[in-house]
Amino acid sequence: MSGPPVDPLPKVVGAPARRAQPVRPPDLIYGLDERPPLGHLILLGAQHVAVLCPYLVFVALIAQASGAPAAVASHAVGLSMIIIALATLLQAHRLGPVGSGYLATPVVSAIYFASALNAAHHGGLALVCGMIAFAGVVEAIFAWALPRMRRVFPPVVSGFIVIAVGVELGLIGVRGFLGVSDLHDPKLPTHIGAACLTLAMMVGLGVWGKGLPRLLCSLIGLAFGMAIAVAVGMVTGRDAAVIGSRPWFSLPDPRFLSYRFEPSLMVPFAIAALASGLRAIGVITTCQRINDASWRRPDLDSIRSGVLADGIACFLGGCVATPGLSASPSLVGIQKVTGATSRYIAYAIAGWFVLLACMPKVGAVLLALPVPIIGAALVFNGASMLVGGIQIVMSRPMTMRNTFMVGISLLFALSRRVYPEFFALLPSWSNAFTDSILSIAVVTCVLLNLVFLIGERRIEVMVLEPDDGKTTISRFDEKFRARVKKWELNAADAARAETSTNELLRLIEDGGHATSTITASVTYDDLDLMIKLSYKGTLPFVASEQRMPRGMVEEQIFAAGLSGFLSSVFPDRLNSQQKDRDCEISMTFQT
Repeated sequence: MSGPPVDPLPKVVGAPARRAQPVRPPDLIYGLDERPPLGHLILLGAQHVAVLCPYLVFVALIAQASGAPAAVASHAVGLSMIIIALATLLQAHRLGPVGSGYLATPVVSAIYFASALNAAHHGGLALVCGMIAFAGVVEAIFAWALPRMRRVFPPVVSGFIVIAVGVELGLIGVRGFLGVSDLHDPKLPTHIGAACLTLAMMVGLGVWGKGLPRLLCSLIGLAFGMAIAVAVGMVTGRDAAVIGSRPWFSLPDPRFLSYRFEPSLMVPFAIAALASGLRAIGVITTCQRINDASWRRPDLDSIRSGVLADGIACFLGGCVATPGLSASPSLVGIQKVTGATSRYIAYAIAGWFVLLACMPKVGAVLLALPVPIIGAALVFNGASMLVGGIQIVMSRPMTMRNTFMVGISLLFALSRRVYPEFFALLPSWSNAFTDSILSIAVVTCVLLNLVFLIGERRIEVMVLEPDDGKTTISRFDEKFRARVKKWELNAADAARAETSTNELLRLIEDGGHATSTITASVTYDDLDLMIKLSYKGTLPFVASEQRMPRGMVEEQIFAAGLSGFLSSVFPDRLNSQQKDRDCEISMTFQT
């Protein structure tokens, strides 16, 4: 239930450049805008729905934790299916500023499970509805603020949020897996054995399986676990009677819905919303990559629209007792394996879910899953999320700042479970920040990140005066490579910056623009690498600045533009200014 780690916060370009048309990858059978035949469309939709259905277990669990009757829980599952159908269509199409335009189907996300479970215990389904709707609003605000959030949520913080979610979810799963709530039950060894076999099936298919069995490992594992539970008597006659009593066809009834809001729960739900937004960024970025053979960097407009759609889906889910929706990495993996990324599949998925929403027996079966079997699924989920977060954190060099941010935050977060008596003595107003592992982890990590921003920026000034037979460009390369090694810059980012600076220096020299020695100022703060060239003379024209000198005729504009295009000057932001004969050109490369 997790996908390949992706740097959660995308690189934001300074000026809105015209993006090249995507190139259709040769391994796709049905591309983004291609309509599969009806039969294939129905089967592809059914395949996606089969992967999505296990996530509906979270709806049933939250309903059970709130003390809602089985009929209400069944109606909640049906309403969740309808919202997933609507959210899938919303995400697949660009409706103004909403929707990524990709097949990024949402699921009932484990990210919200711990917070929703706490809300269910404190205030029932009404409080779950209100707080999940609040989380959707937070994620929508996050989408709007996305370009401004890179310093607050660098990869180390973003990855650590995913780690914290995985730890909290995994610990909840371990509790159910081991039957901690009833250690004196004589059937405890049988329950643990069933949980072990269920987890072994999931892990075995995930490690050694191939193709669809590997992608459907969670679904197959749950079905296998349910079969074991029936065989050993964990599914009682009462459970079977409840399943039998539910009709085959009936519309979900929303009359049970009500709403409450609790300010003390705002922080954990806001943190879960941020984690959901980060996951949506990774999923949509992966969708962009598998649909474009010429992909180079994320399309921020599509990502922002997709995160906004994800937040709206979460809000709508909160309105109908769905405990948090977020884009699914697993379904993107299915698209990659099957070669079918067509957005028309969204209609098939929506159709299947609307049909299943009118079949209450589906919800009743989910409610009958025994706790140890669900615990095994949560352990599987939590482990996948935990490792995915570690991979995101390790995608950047582990400096001393990053080491202490992760280490200190993790230790204080785990202390919530090790020393609960200490946190019980804290004043009630602090519960919003200390009531869960996730809250403590994220608050501590973000605060440490803000503190460690002090003194983070490194500056090196280079005077590029040619001597000893070395040119200006070779002088820059020599000094810049020394900084790259000392500052531990990513090799690809450093190569891009060096190439761009070399081409810009070549433009200045070949055009005779500099009448003095060129000075290069290199600044790096673990997020942005900025190179500023200063000299006396005149400015060259570079196409990527997206400005055009006045008074040029068509052929001159063409020549200047082609020169800039061929010069390979491709920073994320390029700015220049000239006052009298003092020229300054700055390039920013987001790493």
